[in-house]
Amino acid sequence: MILKGLKRNALKKSVESHIKTRKSRAKEVSNIRSLAVLIDASQSVNILSLVKLANELGVKSESLKVMGYKEDQKEITDDKDAAYYNDKSFGVGGSIKSNSLTQFINKDYDILINFYSESKLELDYVAAASKAKFKVGFAEIDNRINDLVIGSANQNTNLFISELKKYLKILQII
Repeated sequence: MILKGLKRNALKKSVESHIKTRKSRAKEVSNIRSLAVLIDASQSVNILSLVKLANELGVKSESLKVMGYKEDQKEITDDKDAAYYNDKSFGVGGSIKSNSLTQFINKDYDILINFYSESKLELDYVAAASKAKFKVGFAEIDNRINDLVIGSANQNTNLFISELKKYLKILQII
């Protein structure tokens, strides 16, 4: 219990640190070549709708990366559609122990979609630490993490997709 508290405290400090030092690079995105999606895998998320979104944005399926957080999972295994992480992917000091998670955070994606509507420290950490140029997420999440905040229900994927496309057109990204 003490170690878990230390880990959570280190992650909280790291989230705040990433938020404070982050500089928006949204102007660097003129078209979308790579797309990352961060999901809460404990909620039901239709991965096929995310692949459809990538296709509609002109992103090839091999340039789409989906990373999911599985809460309360002892063992996690990646599948063909997504990679996953859990609490055990972080060390006591908040360091990352998962190679796939480290690669996800360090890759310079054009857009990161934070597709979760309930704030969880492990999801917020990955979203804040990501090196993505442009970050999009739901209004229920800490708005300092995202460059574009969309207010729609997590269950209404189609509304989120249509709003996202509308704003990306306005911003002349697509």
